[in-house]
Amino acid sequence: MRYISNLPKIKWGSIDTLFDSRPVILITSPASLKKSKNMIKNLNIVETIYIKSAEKEYAKKLVKEKHVGKVIYALGGGRVCDLGRFIAYNWNLEIICVPTIISTDAFLVDCTGLRDKGCVTYFPSKKADLVLLDYNLLKKSPKRFHLSGCGDVLSIYTGLFDWKYANNRKKAAEDEKYSESVALMAESIFRGLLTESSEIRKVSKKGLIYLVQFLAMEVQLCNFYGNSRPEEGGEHFFTYAMENKLKKFLHGEMIAFSVLLTAFIQGQDIIEIKSFMDSVGIKYVLEGLNRPIVLKALNEMQGYVKMHHLRYSIYNDLSSERIKKLNLEKFFSLIQLN
Repeated sequence: MRYISNLPKIKWGSIDTLFDSRPVILITSPASLKKSKNMIKNLNIVETIYIKSAEKEYAKKLVKEKHVGKVIYALGGGRVCDLGRFIAYNWNLEIICVPTIISTDAFLVDCTGLRDKGCVTYFPSKKADLVLLDYNLLKKSPKRFHLSGCGDVLSIYTGLFDWKYANNRKKAAEDEKYSESVALMAESIFRGLLTESSEIRKVSKKGLIYLVQFLAMEVQLCNFYGNSRPEEGGEHFFTYAMENKLKKFLHGEMIAFSVLLTAFIQGQDIIEIKSFMDSVGIKYVLEGLNRPIVLKALNEMQGYVKMHHLRYSIYNDLSSERIKKLNLEKFFSLIQLN
């Protein structure tokens, strides 16, 4: 019988009310600590680990180090929460996640995506024992960091297409059989996000609550189904590939671009989803991104997804001949990519 994982306990409150006399291992980043250093004075911090990378070898090295703490606090963005939960799993410690930005669903899941040989591989990690969301802390970060959190919900649009596409071509694995009911629920989560554009655009407390709720619903639906297939498809795979070409970007912003590009290749309408992104202010034309880089990546995608044994998607069938037949000039002009 398959065990269905649940979401972590989620609480909105103030982190300066946290009292923990246990020896605390603080996992964070310099920027996150700077924002919150006056708000965590009641934690008995005995060790601070600054996360520098999401590479597999780096993570494996971290968990081999000795530690003296009894509980982990992961204070930061998606990478900090991801690596914090991975360390907690390996050290068998309780972990409290305190996100400083709502840029991904990393604080809600029980796996960690580590970079290995130019791709992302998911490893078991611990679900947070508590997620504490402090609006006074969150509002210290630029709005675009929170808005990028829409990406892991917007990816449902292209993820659902690729899920059905793989099944129709009898290329789906045993654990990714298409479910009409799950697809309908995923579609409703995606549609729900689009309806709340006014509050999300303001990044008000209400808007952030909406964003967390949609991310939580997306994660719990994937828990129910058994994996992330209902929300993850070619758009994520293109994002993985772009990590080898651009030095730095926000995961959610690249997902947003990849959703637009992948949906266009799939033959789906991208006007509505682009309008939502424009309405709330999601940045999807990233610094350093240009037409030659995108074209090069697209011509490599068929080999990339096969080499890394990624789930079947539109990119498995994207030959160089097929790319030539796409009206990519129309796409580039629509999103104003040089």
